[in-house]
Amino acid sequence: MKTEQEPGRKAEKTLKLITKLLAKAANTPFPAEAQAFQEHAERLMVRYGIEQATIDAEAGKSGKPQELMVEERVEFSGQYRVGQARGFTMIALAFNTVRVLQATGSSKKVLYLIGAESDVAQIVRLLVSLRLQVESAMTNWWISYLNKDFLSAHEKTLERRQFQLGFLMTVAGRIESIYSAEVATDGSGNELVLSSRRDRADEHVSVLYPAIRPARRHTMSMGSPSAHSAGSYAGTLARVNSSVGAPGRRTLES
Repeated sequence: MKTEQEPGRKAEKTLKLITKLLAKAANTPFPAEAQAFQEHAERLMVRYGIEQATIDAEAGKSGKPQELMVEERVEFSGQYRVGQARGFTMIALAFNTVRVLQATGSSKKVLYLIGAESDVAQIVRLLVSLRLQVESAMTNWWISYLNKDFLSAHEKTLERRQFQLGFLMTVAGRIESIYSAEVATDGSGNELVLSSRRDRADEHVSVLYPAIRPARRHTMSMGSPSAHSAGSYAGTLARVNSSVGAPGRRTLES
């Protein structure tokens, strides 16, 4: 017979294993080995989220307090803020239990991540890590970019933004694929607990913003397909690192 503490201990062990795998992926000099460690870590990140959702659902069934619903504000500024906000929104939504709202200011884009505290915290840590990775990957790519001297300043910005968007969209697609596979392993069980978690996030959105209305979709100027492809390839090598600390508010500047 399982004790009440067993699911919590299992989730804690999963989180420790994720950290260990990410450390191995970062320290091995062999790319194939690093990729294997990384793919295992990514799958465990998704599994950890499902475990937390299951623990929360069981608490609700037994009449115990459920995990706190929270809102986290993440700001993007600089010339790449539009593409970054779009790409990071896709990544946050790939986790399947968090809702994302956007606001636009004169010089910044703001994301509001709303959901269970552990889900939101994991996503914020991931965004901080990926922000560093996409900047590094873009810098290395831009050094070897042919014909960049023939582009206008605006065209250069579009190319670099398109690289970042390709990178972030690829990471989002990886996480979505893992979620689909993990949910399928447990029939309707996993989907039920995730659906319940999403419903609680939706309810919290309604409480925080009862008069919210859908925003108009804004078009975004695009860079070249080659820049997108280069970013997408770099995204396949990104480390989904959940070990970075996360203070209360995030400002991601370019």
